[in-house]
Amino acid sequence: MNNTTKTTLLVLLVGMFLINAQVAKQGFENKTEDNWAYTSNIPFYSKNNKTDVWLNQPGSNGRIPGPFAGSSYLAGRDLDNPYTEQYTGLASPEHILTFTPIVVNGLSAEVSFRVHYVGLNDTDYIYYELRYDNDSDWNYSDYKENIFKTTKSGNFSSTGWEKINYEVPSGHSHVRMRLVVYQNGNEYLGFDDFELKTATLSNKYNLIEGFAFGPNPTFDVVTFKANTVLEEVLVYNVLGKEIIRKKGNLKSMSVDLSHVPSGIYLAQIKSGEIAQTLKLIKK
Repeated sequence: MNNTTKTTLLVLLVGMFLINAQVAKQGFENKTEDNWAYTSNIPFYSKNNKTDVWLNQPGSNGRIPGPFAGSSYLAGRDLDNPYTEQYTGLASPEHILTFTPIVVNGLSAEVSFRVHYVGLNDTDYIYYELRYDNDSDWNYSDYKENIFKTTKSGNFSSTGWEKINYEVPSGHSHVRMRLVVYQNGNEYLGFDDFELKTATLSNKYNLIEGFAFGPNPTFDVVTFKANTVLEEVLVYNVLGKEIIRKKGNLKSMSVDLSHVPSGIYLAQIKSGEIAQTLKLIKK
């Protein structure tokens, strides 16, 4: 691959970041930019001499040093306690943050946030769910990802403030999200920097009809689908080196990234005269 092609691919990568426009954000700082409203099934509180905590925290929380960005974050510790049980009437309640639906007008979007946990075990879990509609129930989800869940014994901690992100496929009118947490005991939790970004309406690139893909981020396989035939998928690293080329003549194609290192990649999907370029994240 020549230098011109490498430069073009790097420009495409930069451009893909630039065509994103922030739609919603929540950093738990009560600022004007914290415009992604949410509700909690259990009010924020600090009980038992501040050993039972679920609140906006400005400083360190146990072994969590402080917020990822800004001045505060959502902190939790010993969430399954008499206060939460009394409030919900449940013997072992989950703590749920439900974020308001965001209108995306059919554009692709990216959901991301930061999480920091210390000392979780096999009785604890954290996951988030997405639905692509404007209803109010959570009887099912269009996407669910476990942030922490294990059957192994012992205590587990994140490597600092880990970023969680997911690429929502195009073709949906709304995106809504909820975060579900269960934790009991001497463990520490932190959540910060929730964002939903969507491509701007000024995006001048042609789009394949009915195109969608996922999961993104992925540990291995990514599937591309459309209402029209997909002819070829090419994957490049950020230096412009082609690492995967797969031909087909189907409305659904998959590529396996399990053999490549974690990082950001470019995928180019060809259908007729349209070549759509997108960002892939390999965990």
